[in-house]
Amino acid sequence: MTLESATSHLGKQKIGARSSPQNVITDAQGKQKVDAIAFPPDLGKHQFLMQFVKYEFDPEKAASADTMLSVAFPIPTSGMTDKNELRYNSNDLGVIGGSVAGVAGEIKDAFEQSGNAPSAGEGQNPDVKSLVENAMKAGAAGGRSALPGAAGNALTVALGNTVNPQVALLFEGVNLKEFTFTWRFAPDTLADSILLKKIITEIKKQIYPKFTSTENNLYLAYPSQVDLFYLGSADHLHYFKRASVKNFEVNYAPDGPMFMEQQGAPGIIDCTMSFQESEIWTSEDF
Repeated sequence: MTLESATSHLGKQKIGARSSPQNVITDAQGKQKVDAIAFPPDLGKHQFLMQFVKYEFDPEKAASADTMLSVAFPIPTSGMTDKNELRYNSNDLGVIGGSVAGVAGEIKDAFEQSGNAPSAGEGQNPDVKSLVENAMKAGAAGGRSALPGAAGNALTVALGNTVNPQVALLFEGVNLKEFTFTWRFAPDTLADSILLKKIITEIKKQIYPKFTSTENNLYLAYPSQVDLFYLGSADHLHYFKRASVKNFEVNYAPDGPMFMEQQGAPGIIDCTMSFQESEIWTSEDF
C-alpha cells in the first residue's frame, strides 16, 4: 500500500457546492420518509428550500437517506448576499525576512541558468556575485536594525535614511461563509397559523443537540446540518455548501401585539435564521 492510498481517506471529505437539491432530496422510492413542509401552503415556484440532514463527519454519508426534515419557505425578504471574505494581514518581514523573500527567486533563476550550484572566487557567475553582495548589504542592514534605540536613532539621523521594515501582505486563509435570512409571515387562517407553529417547532428539533443516551447526560449528539437551495431561479443565484444553523429567532410581535380573533394566534410573525457553512470555498468550486 502506498502512502498516498493510505492517507487518501484521512480527514473530512470535501462537501462541494450544493447546486441541485436532487442529490439530497429523498424521492418516492427512498428508504426513509421525510416530513416535507411548505409555508405558505400555496407557495409558488420561487422557494427557499432547507434540507436538514443528520450530522456526519464525512458529509457524503449524510445523503438523501439521512434527510430528517424538508422545509420550503418563500424567497427571503432580506439577506440574499453572497459575501466572500479572505483573510490577509500586513506584517513587517524585517530586514532578514524581506531579503530572503526577495532573493529566493533570484537564487532559483541563477541555479536554473547555470545548471550548477553557485561557485565562489574567480570566474564567479555575475548573477551569483550580485546575490552575494546583496546578502552582505542585508546583513549590514540587519545589524543596524538591531542597534539599541538611541544608537539606532542617531545613526538614522546621521545617514538620512532608515531601515526598510519590508511590509508585506500575507495571505492567512478563507472565512467560512455566513448568511442571515429574514421572512415575514401573516397567516390567513387558524390552520395556517397552526402549520407555521408546527414548522417552527420542527426546525427547533433539528438545530438543537440531543442526549445520546436515555440513561445519562454525558454526551450530546451534534444537531442536524442543512443544505440550502434557491428554487425557481435556474442558475442565476449563488450556491451553498452544507451549513449549520447558528441562530433562529422568531418574533411574534414585530409591529406590536397583533392577534387573530380565533384562539389568539399571532397575526404577523418574523423569522430570522443565520447559517454558517462548514467548509471553505476554493477556486475549484467555481
